[in-house]
Amino acid sequence: MSDDPMVEEFFSEVNDKYYPQVMEGLELLEGGEVAQGVEILSRPLHTIKGVTGFMPGFEPASHFTHKIEDFLKKVQSGDVEPAQENLTLLSRGINMIFQVLEQLRDDTVDEEEQEEVLALIIEASASRQVGTETVGAGVEVAVRDTVTIIRVRDRRVHLEGHYKPIISAVLGVEPGDKILLDLSQVLTFGSTAWATVASMGTTFKVAACALSPAAKQTFYAWGFDATIAVYPDEDTYFSIQ
Repeated sequence: MSDDPMVEEFFSEVNDKYYPQVMEGLELLEGGEVAQGVEILSRPLHTIKGVTGFMPGFEPASHFTHKIEDFLKKVQSGDVEPAQENLTLLSRGINMIFQVLEQLRDDTVDEEEQEEVLALIIEASASRQVGTETVGAGVEVAVRDTVTIIRVRDRRVHLEGHYKPIISAVLGVEPGDKILLDLSQVLTFGSTAWATVASMGTTFKVAACALSPAAKQTFYAWGFDATIAVYPDEDTYFSIQ
């Protein structure tokens, strides 16, 4: 891809214009000037997202940049607290945009680190939304092949305190993206919990796997299969995507 004049022109812009702007913004973040840093960072990120979306072979960079830009907006709006750990995660994600660009140009893409960062961003986004309650204690979030996997750790999911971490994790995902609920550790999953998850099916592409007999019985008895697809296990889900 490096022989393409469009690609070379884009990388020239990146090196001469966008990267210096990003470095300026990151320095402001590190210096505690969050609002000004975010303002400066938003422009080059938005441009990189847009341009790479129209460059054949660079679409993954556009997708990744969009996720980072969304996290940046959440920090700007206050939906994500501008705590040091969140700003460090934001900086890591922004720096990784340039790594992804170089990897795509060299055809040496490493998706593992990207997925790790995106999973951390989802958890950070979910943490703010549940305030001072037990944040994310009932779930573990991972990303595989652009699918967000929410692994439910509570053995029984019935009360609001059980399923609220699931909903918070879902809300940390970009609308329209794919979500897989891994219920392999869950014994029972109440109808109210299912109804709450199913209500989000119009915004998110939600599927579930590894349902216990009891969870499956409740699921089908209430007709939630009209909204949520079910698979025997995670590998089966990914084998048909």
